[in-house]
Amino acid sequence: MKQILLGAFEINQVNLTSQGLWAHPEQNTYRYKELTYWTDLARLLERGFFDFIFLADSYGYPLLKGGTPDVTFEQAVEIPKNDPMLLIPALSAATRDLNFVVTASTSFEHPYANARRFATLDHLTQGRIAWNVVTTSSAVVSDLFGAVQAAHDERYAIAQDFLDLSYKLFEGSWEDGSVLVDKVARRYADPRRVHPVAHNGPYFKSRGYFNSEPSPQRTPVLAQAGASRAGRTFAAANAELVFVQGKDAGMLRSQVEDLRRLAIDAGREAGSIKAVSGLSVVVAPSRAQAKERLEEYLSWIDADAARAYYAMMTGVDLAALDPDASFSAVKTEGGRTQVERYKDTTVREAAADFIRRGMRELILVGTPAQVAEQIGVVVAETGLDGFNFTPFLSPGCYRDMADLVVPELQRMGLMRTERPAGTFRQRLFGAGDRLPHSHPAARHRVGR
Repeated sequence: MKQILLGAFEINQVNLTSQGLWAHPEQNTYRYKELTYWTDLARLLERGFFDFIFLADSYGYPLLKGGTPDVTFEQAVEIPKNDPMLLIPALSAATRDLNFVVTASTSFEHPYANARRFATLDHLTQGRIAWNVVTTSSAVVSDLFGAVQAAHDERYAIAQDFLDLSYKLFEGSWEDGSVLVDKVARRYADPRRVHPVAHNGPYFKSRGYFNSEPSPQRTPVLAQAGASRAGRTFAAANAELVFVQGKDAGMLRSQVEDLRRLAIDAGREAGSIKAVSGLSVVVAPSRAQAKERLEEYLSWIDADAARAYYAMMTGVDLAALDPDASFSAVKTEGGRTQVERYKDTTVREAAADFIRRGMRELILVGTPAQVAEQIGVVVAETGLDGFNFTPFLSPGCYRDMADLVVPELQRMGLMRTERPAGTFRQRLFGAGDRLPHSHPAARHRVGR
């Protein structure tokens, strides 16, 4: 039986995806500025056999009709927000088994500085780091950086050039065995086995040595999410951990199957990608009580804040659309994942669903055993490799998942019961620390 991956979806801010839920009496996300909040959470996740914590990020915030509505600040819709990357060393020191997926943009970073940061994190975590590659669709962020917003598909062309240079830096500057650390001979590295990198791409240029020595994984595990055709093609060519989105098993199965076909078309193996979907869980002693608890959580959502959040994610103002029109007619140069999700609904249905669910995909309710059984059915019907768990309340929902649902999944054989050593990539695929030879990064390796 397949053992699933389990991640925790987090953002270094007040709300996750349910706007307004920050005010719930049992919610602790307002403590996001406290390091102990994060280290305690990391230890809880490790105890609960979570495989990774996924730290999403964006510089953006809502912009509607040329301005930022007051509800943005009243309900903390994507602002204020802190840098998630700075949490990683502390979380790594607090754990031994937990891995870390952190977001960095190919639109507003430079490949050299970004590669150096990830190499450093890979060293400090002993190979427990992954890079969530995002292309950043927000016009607000373009304004913040004084840049012109690139069109949707061009952002993926920029991202590919960014990755091509990153692969050269991670894989093509230092040969295996180039670092000697020979105190007797007084030679730290062999200069004959360290090479300058030259890249003259359509968007990025770099020439010289990568000044971080090889880390345990060299290239961090590569994660990506994108529902558009350009996004799926990009993920299939580069990513190892892909976040798919869908409201039901049929939509998820279609995305997983398409992703694996595209991976084969890109010269990779279908199994070289792990597909993960979002998951929220509400448990109680009975299904009826769990449903009541879910409705109580959802009663805290602020509809205006949710619409502002949707506009930030997509560039689409739901309130400005004809509620009876088909959502398939909605076009945007912003993020398309949350637009593609509603292509078979009306605007009215899409707005109602997003206000209720936010970006949550599957919401499962019931007793712990019932929820575990539902998870098993979803895995069998979709081909998913795992889930990115999004709590309603933190840390309460994490505690319920770790203490009540995970033991049921372990009993079913769907989750691991041991804590194997090794890098994140080794744990994902069981085949070593480095990217396989079929990955495009491999062609940049030197000294083979």
